[in-house]
Amino acid sequence: MSGKLRNTLLIPPVYFSIMRNINKQKKFIRTHFENILINFESSNDGSLSTKDFIKIRKYYGLAVPAILGEAFSNLRGYPLTFQERYVNTNMGVITGIFDDFFDNARLTNDYIKRMVEKPESIIPSTSNEKLFIDFYLSALERSSFPHLVKKYALIVTANQIDSVEQEGTGISYDRIWEITKDKGGSSVLFYRSGLDNELNVEEEETLFQLGSLMQLENDIFDTYKDSQDNILTIPTTIKNIQSLRNLYQEQVQLFIKLSYNMPYSRKKIMRFLDKIMPVINRGFVCLDQYQKLEDINNGVFDISVYSRKQLICDMEAPGNIVRTIYYQIISTY
Repeated sequence: MSGKLRNTLLIPPVYFSIMRNINKQKKFIRTHFENILINFESSNDGSLSTKDFIKIRKYYGLAVPAILGEAFSNLRGYPLTFQERYVNTNMGVITGIFDDFFDNARLTNDYIKRMVEKPESIIPSTSNEKLFIDFYLSALERSSFPHLVKKYALIVTANQIDSVEQEGTGISYDRIWEITKDKGGSSVLFYRSGLDNELNVEEEETLFQLGSLMQLENDIFDTYKDSQDNILTIPTTIKNIQSLRNLYQEQVQLFIKLSYNMPYSRKKIMRFLDKIMPVINRGFVCLDQYQKLEDINNGVFDISVYSRKQLICDMEAPGNIVRTIYYQIISTY
């Protein structure tokens, strides 16, 4: 069976499986986390925004277990346990809050590192600090490998501190790319540390590459936001979309190649890729949109001349959904 035929036949079951996993995680959040979140909303001192809770319920708290956690479990061949799902959900809950700590002028890098290294020693002074500490401690207490959770959390912290270099000018392309890879790679390994099965060397290398790729994709989608905030990323510094597409394609192929180096059966690896590639292929749809903008601007991709609407990739638009399916069909893995 050809790859395109296989991918075409698998479109309905793969997407149904992804939606089933998302709905399962929504129910899990409602059952086990909603009352805790409501209590934080009612006692909020203003340090937590409505957007923070949206990120928890609809993005990180949802996607980390439902997409990444489920894909990780496909590799080993058995589903997430209750404990693993609980740990992964806690990790997702704190992701957005943690990212925002680095934009808070009141918090020093040393204080943020202490929250990660010795959370039990911290007396939270704000609602967002308390939310982070409570859910992070919960992840550590329930994890089978708390030392790994903390190890990767500290690496994520160091990478977040390094990413401050992307603000302003004077940073080289190579350094931007290094930070991009490290930031994304360590984040995915942090989420993987919440599972009970041990992480082998080949899987660690593959998931680091997956994280690097996902960070690049995230930067592609955040081109408008980052340009407004004067954040230098690969997409905000290039002038030619084809070069960005080439880089993205190279990273996709490297991820696929590394995936088949993992000590799992080909069947399990393909199931893993079936869950991950629909997410990755969204990046190509956004690149198509940017290519059209470049074409109407005499072959130059100049962020400064485009509107917010032109640079925002709405992945819920019917046309973009169709394009994502198209890229999934033509994927080679």
